[in-house]
Amino acid sequence: MLPALLIVVAVAGRADSTLLRILSINDFHGRLDPQVYAWSEGRPVGGAPALKSAMDSAQARCGCPTLRLDAGDEMQGTLLSNLSFGRSTVLAFNRMGIHAAAVGNHDFDWSVDTLRARIRDAGYPWLVANLVDSVTGRRPAWAQSWRMLDAGGLRVAVIGFITRETKSIVRAGNLTGLTVRPGAASIADVLAESREQRPDLTILVAHAGAFCDSLACRGEIVDLARELDSTQVQLIVSGHTHTRVRTVVNGIPIVQSGSYSTALGVVDLIRRSDGSRVWRTSVETVWADRVTPDAGMAKVLEPFRARADSFAARRIAVLRDSLNQFQEREYPLGNLLADAWRRMARADVGLTNNGGIRASLPAGPVSFGRLYEVVPFQNQLVRVRLPGSVLRAVIEYHLNASHATIHVSGVVARWDPGRPRGSRIVSLTLANGRPVRDAGIYTLGTLDFLATGLQLLADQPRSETGLMDVDALAKYLAGLPQPVAAPRTVRFVKVSP
Repeated sequence: MLPALLIVVAVAGRADSTLLRILSINDFHGRLDPQVYAWSEGRPVGGAPALKSAMDSAQARCGCPTLRLDAGDEMQGTLLSNLSFGRSTVLAFNRMGIHAAAVGNHDFDWSVDTLRARIRDAGYPWLVANLVDSVTGRRPAWAQSWRMLDAGGLRVAVIGFITRETKSIVRAGNLTGLTVRPGAASIADVLAESREQRPDLTILVAHAGAFCDSLACRGEIVDLARELDSTQVQLIVSGHTHTRVRTVVNGIPIVQSGSYSTALGVVDLIRRSDGSRVWRTSVETVWADRVTPDAGMAKVLEPFRARADSFAARRIAVLRDSLNQFQEREYPLGNLLADAWRRMARADVGLTNNGGIRASLPAGPVSFGRLYEVVPFQNQLVRVRLPGSVLRAVIEYHLNASHATIHVSGVVARWDPGRPRGSRIVSLTLANGRPVRDAGIYTLGTLDFLATGLQLLADQPRSETGLMDVDALAKYLAGLPQPVAAPRTVRFVKVSP
């Protein structure tokens, strides 16, 4: 094994040589084409051709042994990927030269069987060490825990890990018979097994992430790193939370590169002139207009593009206002979706979860492809019959101390964030001003993912609308007066005692 490493994130300093460079991505979500974002000031960012070129350039600049790693959620998210159930993305990753990838929760969105088919398509291993059979406790035969990789003579053990949230955020039924074990104990045997093969380095590729602010980083991957130490794992490549992370926890560097192919993690193991070894990390934006897109990638994607483009180009509506995606407060795009679920399900109330809103909508003409990026998960719109007491409990469940994690339509909740959880709603009224009665029966338009996955709703009777989420949204928008204005009504009203 290599001599003991000084595990720090170095931001400056001269080095004799770079022993190893790790290029990392996470939460690609099928973003095979570049895109302009609200923050990119009109410039295109990401996409598989640009990302491949950025990786090649980073490797050439170093002139050192290089590994390319992905921390999960490769496939789900765009028409170009989803119409082939992720095969186009896997072939793009083959072209990109990915050496190993973690299995992410959204990689199960089309069933275990589909994931296994994509694993067979891949020229790289998909790794997950903490997923086991619910009865036997053994890992499924298809679930490879770890792989030893060679990088210029260095033996690098790469171990996969998936978030403990997986079973609660994957459609009910897709993980039947499987259990996700949390924490370091879930991979202790794999760490021991890999250590017997005497790797020079051990890297964890984890579809579990963190949020960092000016004070500290927090999240599942931070908690996991605190249970480990730098003799067991020398680097963590993380994902899932769609954030940029550069930190050190318990002596272990953690790097995470945003999402949607917009950024590339560059992690170097440096041997300095005094013989010590340090890690140097950076996360670089993948500006598509600063690289020459990889021409071979276009050939890989060509067989999939015609069908995707024919779907994506269909014009649905015109927006008067931009509808931006935020995460921690009520916003018009979330209210628009809740309005759509209510109207298209012909229900009293509409409800959508914030985590299912995956992109913003710019003002102007809106194509079907744009709508698909907002709601890419192919959930079915359903109508649930439920008592007012259950409706109140569902909304209560999604109120934390600062904001709601859902958007609603047809109802207004006045709530006091200072109250204990479970009793924050002061009043709940329908859009017509009538109070919601606990014994009253109401209808709720929502997605089958929530209707089956949320315990409070799972036992309530429901009926199918025959509409997939994106189709319901398209029909709703097309039927509104054009251009479509952003919803202005407030559905969550904070009150003080």
